[in-house]
Amino acid sequence: MLTIHSRHDLTAFNTLAIPAKAQFFTELSDLNDLPELLDFITQHDLSTLWIGGGSNLVLADEVPGCVVHISTKGIDIISESQESIIINVAAGESWHSLVRHCLEKEWFGLENLALIPGSVGASPVQNIGAYGVEVADFIEQVEVYDTALNTFTVMQNADCQFAYRDSLFKRNPGRFIITSVVFKLSKQFKAQCSYAALQTWLDAKGIKELSAKAMFDAVVAVRRSKLPDPDLLPNAGSFFKNPVVSNECFESLQQMYPDIPNYPDVSGVKLAAGWLIDQCGWKGLYRERVGVHKDQALVLVNHSGGFRSDIDALADDIRQSVRDRFSVQLEQEPIAYP
Repeated sequence: MLTIHSRHDLTAFNTLAIPAKAQFFTELSDLNDLPELLDFITQHDLSTLWIGGGSNLVLADEVPGCVVHISTKGIDIISESQESIIINVAAGESWHSLVRHCLEKEWFGLENLALIPGSVGASPVQNIGAYGVEVADFIEQVEVYDTALNTFTVMQNADCQFAYRDSLFKRNPGRFIITSVVFKLSKQFKAQCSYAALQTWLDAKGIKELSAKAMFDAVVAVRRSKLPDPDLLPNAGSFFKNPVVSNECFESLQQMYPDIPNYPDVSGVKLAAGWLIDQCGWKGLYRERVGVHKDQALVLVNHSGGFRSDIDALADDIRQSVRDRFSVQLEQEPIAYP
């Protein structure tokens, strides 16, 4: 039964806990209700925001149109062999719960993406990634409702145009309603452990033989040590993308800052946004309602009921200081809406 609310409080539906109000709001727990919902949206000529965990959003104080919280559930096996398994996961499933479920079933590949907040349906939009792994590496298909064509369709991995923290879905907000995601996972664990922080934790625990469970535990421990729990301290995770600069730009920066962290990239050299921000003195900064996390300069926090304007002002100041010192432009990772 579809119920539509007006002037609905969205504080609990965005991990930054911005006290936004939706013009209209509804829960979509059954895809059979989708035609009725789309009729309502069309009849009232409403813009629409489709959300899952709300972990990658910076909301305005007043959100026009209809906000739809997708809460569909289900994990179904499509096919399996001795080497791999293909599963279809409903968009409303919790991402971290899926990673934990796959680990328990000994379906491997997602361990490095543990503890990322949000829903399964949101994972392809941002092409979530961590510790050398991106979700696009495991997506076979994304099942969507295309609002431009008014039809359900299946998009293959190549159709999604995945890139670093980017996708076709992100570049076309509102057009594609992701209903489920199809993943291909391995039944043989293959470790991805190139990040020093993970290896340091494993060494400290005396773990010599690396298992999927050990990798999962390492990722969870390292993330918890660096990133605050949004249920305890509202945040949207990493607020800025790691910038990619030309080889010439990097060489110039390296002459001035020999220890600048860097990673190879097909377009040049990727820099660590957190390091750049930290060098500008922002880590731990505390303003009246918002601030920068004390342990991770990439994370902006909402400690006292801050609004969109507070977050925007802080982000703009950080961008300006990094631009002034390093001549590098930072790009915001979470989506500002509207």
